[in-house]
Amino acid sequence: MLGVLITILFALGAAGVGEALLKRLTADLDPALRLGLSGLVGLAGLGLLTLPIALLPGGAHWGVAIVALVALLGSIPLWRARPKLRLPSGYGMLIVLAAVLVFACSLVGVLAPSDSFDWDTLAYHLAVPKIWLQDGQMHYISFIHHSNFPLSVDALYIWGLLWGGQAGAKAFSLMFAIFGAIAIFGFARGKYGEKAGWVGLLAYVGIPMVAWEAGTAYIDIGNGLFVGLGILFAAEYAFDPEKRANLWLSGICLGFAAGSKYTGLQTIFVVAAILLAYAFSKKKLDAKSIVLSACLAGLISAPWYVKNIINTGNPVYPFFYSVFKGKNWDAFSDAIYKDQQQTFGAGREFETPQTPYTSGPLVPTRIGAAVMGLSYQPGRYADPRPTQGQGFPFVSLGAAPLLALLIWCFSGKLSRFEGVVAASVLVSLAMWFVLSEQSRYIVGLAFSLCVLGGGLVGRLKVAPAMIAVATVQVLASIFVFTRYGDHFSDKLKVVIGGQTSEEYQKRVVSFYEPAQDLNQIAKNGRVALYDEVFGYFLDVPYFWANPGHTTEMGYEQMQTSDELVASLKRLGITYVYINLGLTFGDRDAIQKWMVSAQSGAPPYPDRAAMMSDPRSKYKVLLAEAASKGQLTPYKSYGARLIFSVQ
Repeated sequence: MLGVLITILFALGAAGVGEALLKRLTADLDPALRLGLSGLVGLAGLGLLTLPIALLPGGAHWGVAIVALVALLGSIPLWRARPKLRLPSGYGMLIVLAAVLVFACSLVGVLAPSDSFDWDTLAYHLAVPKIWLQDGQMHYISFIHHSNFPLSVDALYIWGLLWGGQAGAKAFSLMFAIFGAIAIFGFARGKYGEKAGWVGLLAYVGIPMVAWEAGTAYIDIGNGLFVGLGILFAAEYAFDPEKRANLWLSGICLGFAAGSKYTGLQTIFVVAAILLAYAFSKKKLDAKSIVLSACLAGLISAPWYVKNIINTGNPVYPFFYSVFKGKNWDAFSDAIYKDQQQTFGAGREFETPQTPYTSGPLVPTRIGAAVMGLSYQPGRYADPRPTQGQGFPFVSLGAAPLLALLIWCFSGKLSRFEGVVAASVLVSLAMWFVLSEQSRYIVGLAFSLCVLGGGLVGRLKVAPAMIAVATVQVLASIFVFTRYGDHFSDKLKVVIGGQTSEEYQKRVVSFYEPAQDLNQIAKNGRVALYDEVFGYFLDVPYFWANPGHTTEMGYEQMQTSDELVASLKRLGITYVYINLGLTFGDRDAIQKWMVSAQSGAPPYPDRAAMMSDPRSKYKVLLAEAASKGQLTPYKSYGARLIFSVQ
């Protein structure tokens, strides 16, 4: 809990930093929008400051003093100003209580340990900063390509882990979400009036993904807020070109959007293209200023892309391999990664036979179903098994934002503000439909639509319908989040002391117990993980050894177990862990592998076919290495095995 409190105080100081940086640009904004925006920019700004600090030897340790000092100095003017907060009355108070309830649910996720629902949190959002903390500085990690993503939000987790472990890091997500709530309320209120502000806030906290991600180390809320606000400020500039500060605020927000996720780059291009289209057709917008705003966004995000060029040769590593190539990556890795990215959503046909490494063909006529499905079939837009719709239901965008978009588009009353927002959202949705239909990638579009949802109340006088939908969405969001299996209740039990963190993690994360054993036996070595990415639980060096993560193992030319073991030893591997449940997912296949791994076993069944496929070759070679005694069994946990390398 102490780590969470430190993160909250740090975030408040960051808001002071953001206020100082944006003071001249935000003077005319609604006070709530100014506060929320200052918090968001202050946090991301300190995340960007982390880059040059953490790149220095030991910077991941002593650098905390620098960022903490900056946050402390930023808090001084904030405390002196002592912004007066007054509690609302009537329906405003009810909406505030709804927001408090949603974020209280998120706080449970912050305080309790992450589990397998929190996949990316454990796989890389916290795992990568932990490696850098262990090594004392930020550096290139060859086998986790995510470590090369833009990290203006993720970089903050270095400091959160340092002073508060998982909870200290995840609390940053909660603070991004809270600052976002304040900003969305302030934007809608400033644009459409008080009542619109409350409805916009209600729509925002009703998005199921907000309640869930605010309790994790995912960065989509922070990134999405910069995307959404970047679009909104650009639309305000289009509506009133005299207020040029809005254009620069858009550039700053989109800069941090691109500085925290690659998808932010496409938003820069989309927004700039739409504004330029207005500039050339209406002759009322300044094309030069629009281009300069886009350049400002590029400048803010550039350090992360320069780092990628230096480390990998590809500014958007590992994407666009055919154009930029990239270190420790190849065409095979690119193909299977692209295939995985395209398995989400409802836009592709998966019932037809597939060619190797190629997802189903895109069906253009499904774009309507794909977009609308964001509100009623969330399992298609998130792991696991999205093609069967078995993903987690709390990654939905909800009905309220999509309803707001539909009503505005068919209202016939679009001003230039709503027109730019709607155009940006629709073009972005088209790109999303073609590239990768993950709901997390477009949550920022939903945030901008929440403001338009508030505008329905203030401009089109459809208050009862919009409030009803937003209210139902909040209740549904809380219900789904708290009643999905035992996910929430188990975490709550840990928070209130009914179960220890260790007991909880041992029960819900299959790798937790093996990791504790590996931490003891591999202190002077390195662990190869097969079909397991939760290296966060390891305190010893490790390596994702599956094909597709990196080319360092040399699977392409590998034909024998001797070559496999030689490659493991070359990389300093002393122990191998394999999760056969994820390797095969089929009891008969697991049993076949176990038999083939026994001493003196005959050749692996279907060996020729499996060796011809780079995705399955390693399974055969591991079994043969175990059969020949090159890998010695150390301990088993059902279908999860540890071997020592001989």
